[in-house]
Amino acid sequence: MHEQDVSFRIEHSSLQERALDRLRDEIISGVWKPGERLQERTLCQRFGISRSPLREAYQVLAAEGLLELPRNRGAIVASPSLPDVLEHHVLLEALELLAIELACDNASDAEISAIVAKHEDEQKAKAADAYKLNNELHRMIVMASHNRPVQEAHLIAQRRLIHVQNANDFQDDVPPANEHDRFIRALVKRSKAEAVRGLKEHLASVKNHLKSRLKTLAPAERKKAGARG
Repeated sequence: MHEQDVSFRIEHSSLQERALDRLRDEIISGVWKPGERLQERTLCQRFGISRSPLREAYQVLAAEGLLELPRNRGAIVASPSLPDVLEHHVLLEALELLAIELACDNASDAEISAIVAKHEDEQKAKAADAYKLNNELHRMIVMASHNRPVQEAHLIAQRRLIHVQNANDFQDDVPPANEHDRFIRALVKRSKAEAVRGLKEHLASVKNHLKSRLKTLAPAERKKAGARG
């Protein structure tokens, strides 16, 4: 009986994890729109699971800021605003500046070569593809830090930022890829001070770019942003 219980728990965990991964990806990519109420029956059929693992996935996604769980109303996709971008950018900036400094010491030559190749791909890509490659490039630098706490914190923060970007149609409007040149060259040389300066300049440019998007908000949203600032 004990062995059967253990087997069931493993299988149950696997179902929850698969549902969690798929639903998270769909929310972040925009399959489910901000403010949309998720239908349990539809998702259970879609993923081939029961309600129990789906509801467990809901709890994780709510903790990650991707879902809202109002009482007796099921699960609703979070509706991030452009001010949310700036809040998440503050955290990402701190994590990525630390990561590139660590990467200068800890990255393998193969990892740095892969980052350079990703940068070259981004420079040749169309805007919509460059948006994805840009996020992948920043993530690769964080992974090259070989610091697990930094990697884990960055993963959650980047997911939320990408969700905000997708929700506000940022895909075709990203800063030019050549802004990466300076910190990529410094990373190749493993020059920490130069890499940090180059990335800091790039992230400041990104922040200014994000602020400019605040001008497109509706009056009510601008008022809300002003109150929060």
